[in-house]
Amino acid sequence: MKRIYTLTLLLFTFFQLFSQRRYDVRFPLDGHMRECIIVQPSTPPPPGGYPIVYMLHGTSGDGEKFYNISGWKELGEAENFITVFPSSLSWCYVEDGIEKHNTRWVNGTVTESPCSGAPQDYVDDVKFLKLLAKLISDSLPVNRSMIFACGFSNGCSMIHKLSVDAGDVFAALAGSSSVLSQSDSARPIVRIPLWTMVGSLDDLFLVPPFTELPFGGDSILGYLQTYIRRTLGCQGLEESFVKVQTDSLHTYQFLANKPGEVAAPYLFTLARGMEHEFPNGTNYFFNGPRRFWEFFKKSVTVANSSINNGKAEVRIYPNPSKDDVFVDFLNFTDKSPIQIMIFNSIGQSLYCKKLAPTAVLQISRIELGEGLYFMQIHQGLKKSTQRFILDCSAIKKQIRK
Repeated sequence: MKRIYTLTLLLFTFFQLFSQRRYDVRFPLDGHMRECIIVQPSTPPPPGGYPIVYMLHGTSGDGEKFYNISGWKELGEAENFITVFPSSLSWCYVEDGIEKHNTRWVNGTVTESPCSGAPQDYVDDVKFLKLLAKLISDSLPVNRSMIFACGFSNGCSMIHKLSVDAGDVFAALAGSSSVLSQSDSARPIVRIPLWTMVGSLDDLFLVPPFTELPFGGDSILGYLQTYIRRTLGCQGLEESFVKVQTDSLHTYQFLANKPGEVAAPYLFTLARGMEHEFPNGTNYFFNGPRRFWEFFKKSVTVANSSINNGKAEVRIYPNPSKDDVFVDFLNFTDKSPIQIMIFNSIGQSLYCKKLAPTAVLQISRIELGEGLYFMQIHQGLKKSTQRFILDCSAIKKQIRK
């Protein structure tokens, strides 16, 4: 199957646009033809491979629309990452008491409001988006620890669903103009950083007699209490927050984990004067692609200064790996012992070891097995975290043969 999908990627329509490479991809999945636009930067990949950013369209949209208007492909060229614009399928759903047929990602916004008549045979869009990441990774030089996704409206609802069902593939997520549906709320596979925003003039959230979401004080947290609490529960977070505000943006940073939980940060922003739209820096002053990209990068960057001020670096290589991985501790001036702890994607502690920062640590693939792992590095009161991936797919193929 892998060969079929890789061959598909090599045979789809290719365009050269402004020195970027656009690939129009079509492949069958579960009885449907799925489509996507992939844009590769003109410059060679950075060390470790290209990062990937998905942009998920909203209701009645498609990948082409957000390829044109989102601003992501332009930023991908400037920052040297691959951009991906997939398309959903069309479904029947009920909105405001009216049956409608439109393109929508399959999440609670579709399944919680089905049309009358025979049940629809919904596809698994999480499966599609995960498979797409694998297809791209098998065909282009990609850094699989830096795969991100952003969404608008129904696409943002899909972002919330990915935060629950796809943390083993995506490193961080962001989006605008929607919330987590009740039926999509569950304990995540692995928790990852999430940032969502809504506009104060977004009619999706306005209930008469309100004509604007409350911007003063922290009233928005009460107005959207059900949705925010639902997301905090999935992220494993307490309701305490740090607020960062300007005249136009109120951002609530939820960072405190619930006791016993391995949590991930959740940021929620209320944007004054923004309507139901994806902010691309033109339709609204907030440049979503630029700001979300900075958030994505910070989500996977190890804060070396938290371990040692100066040029200290923790390097895990190769990452991803089909064999053992090695850990180097470079330029550490503090020679006190380091404690290494490794957790799997559901927060179970699998490994603990103390060593000097002058050593090179080898971690056995056989000991841990295939999967996504989090390494915590402790030195005194200082701590840092890195992600790494062990991929045994090539070895398993040999066994099957």
